[in-house]
Amino acid sequence: MKKQLLLPIIFFLTTGTVFTQNIKGFYVDGFNTILGNTLREDSLLLFAKNNGFNYLTLYNIYQVNTATPLTNTSTAQSFASFVQKAKTQYSIAEIGVAGENYAFFSNIINVYNQQHPIITQKVDVYNLEFEFWIPSSVAVGSYYCNTYLQPAGYSCDTAGAFAFYKKTLKRIDSLANANGRKSEAYFGFFNSGQGKQIVQTGVDRVLLSVYIPSGNYSSTYQYNYASPRLINLAGANTNIKIMTLYSAEPTFMQSWATINPYFKPYNDFANSLALETGIWKNYIQDEGIQWFAYSYLPKKNMVTDIRLRESEIQKVNVFPNPANGIIHIRCESCLEGGWVDIVDFTGKTLLSSKITSIDTNLYPDLENGVYFVKVKLNNQQIYTQKLIIK
Repeated sequence: MKKQLLLPIIFFLTTGTVFTQNIKGFYVDGFNTILGNTLREDSLLLFAKNNGFNYLTLYNIYQVNTATPLTNTSTAQSFASFVQKAKTQYSIAEIGVAGENYAFFSNIINVYNQQHPIITQKVDVYNLEFEFWIPSSVAVGSYYCNTYLQPAGYSCDTAGAFAFYKKTLKRIDSLANANGRKSEAYFGFFNSGQGKQIVQTGVDRVLLSVYIPSGNYSSTYQYNYASPRLINLAGANTNIKIMTLYSAEPTFMQSWATINPYFKPYNDFANSLALETGIWKNYIQDEGIQWFAYSYLPKKNMVTDIRLRESEIQKVNVFPNPANGIIHIRCESCLEGGWVDIVDFTGKTLLSSKITSIDTNLYPDLENGVYFVKVKLNNQQIYTQKLIIK
C-alpha cells in the first residue's frame, strides 16, 4: 500500500484532548463453536452492541472452513449470514479474520470475498498473527519452525522468523489492498530496525500489545510501556495507524475490566499521546482499541432474557455428529412445548418433530452434506447446531 509521507510539523494540542475513537474491537476466540448456533451468535453480537464495540476479529476460521468450506457458496452461507447480521443488525462496522499464513487469506478468505458481492457479507480486515518475537515459538522443533520456517528456507530463530513474517505481511497487504480490504498485524515486541521494516511492508494497521496486569494499570504506566515501540514504528518516517491491544485474561486486566469502562485505556492513551512533545508522534495515527478476547471479557450489560436462554443451551445435546442414519437429541427442558427441526442451507425445513421426552431419536433420510438442527421451546428458538451427514 502506498502511504503519504507526513511533514515533521508539530501540531499543538490542548491538555486533555481525546482523539476521536473510530474502532472499538475485540477478538472472538472459539468462533467455530459459535457460528451456526443462533443463541451464541446473538449473545456475542448483543454483548458487542450493548457495550459499544464496532469491530470483531474472528479466530478459528480455519476450523470453520474445515467443517463448512468457505469457498463453497452453499456451505459458506452460515458465515455470510453471520457477517451480514453483525453489520446490519448489531452496529458492527468491520469484520476481521485472523490467520498465520498467506495461503489462508489468498486461497480461502479472498476467494470467499470474491464469491460474495454483497458488501455486508464481506470480510473487511486480513489480520496476520505470527509471534516472531518469542524465541520458544520459533526455535528448532517448534510449530512455526516445522510448519513455516524450515520448509521455506528460513532459520529457526527470531531473525529468521521476522524475515519470514515481513515477507508474508507484505504479500497479505498487497492482496488485501488489491481487493479493497485492509491489512492488519498484531505485534508484541520488536526493535527499531524491525519497527521501520514493519511500516515499510505497507500494512494498513498495527495492533500494539499493552499486556499489563490489573494492578499495574495507570495512564502513565501504559504509555511508558507502549511509547518505545511507537518511536520504533515512527522511525520509518511514514504515517502508520495503530490500535492498542489489551488482554482480559485473568493474569492481565480481567479484574480491572470488571469494574472499569472498556474504553478508558484508549482515552487515557490518547490523552498521553496528545501531550507528547516528540516530533515522532506526527507519524502515529491512533485509531482505537482492541481487546483479547471475548471469552475472557466480563459480560456487562447483557439482558436477563439472554442469560436465561444461555442456561437453556447447556441442557441441549445433539449427537452423533457427524451422523449416519440416526440422530439423538437430548433436551432436559423441552418436555413441554419443545420442537426440533432439521433444515438445509436454504432454510427449507426437511423434518419437524415434537419433543415428548428428554431423549428423542430422529431417523431422517438425508443425503450426505451439512444441515442444521434447530430446537425450539414455546415457539422460541433456543439452540442451533450444524449437523454433518455422511
